Amino acid sequence: MQEMGDDCGKRRLTERAEMITAVDFLHARGFTDEELPTQLSRFYYIDVDLLNDVVRAKRPLHGPRRLAS
Repeated sequence: MQEMGDDCGKRRLTERAEMITAVDFLHARGFTDEELPTQLSRFYYIDVDLLNDVVRAKRPLHGPRRLAS
């Protein structure tokens, strides 16, 4: 019987700088924030909390900005 292969060839994507690079790369190719975990997990073991932090930090602030008077 043939053994099922596992994902032992995957690298870990747990460093903030590498995660930012990966997110920028996928965004540049048209992937949405919702697609990021699926796409990244195909090739890496990902730190989901870190991914969420990076995505949250990259989102623009919503609503009008108020200037201090």
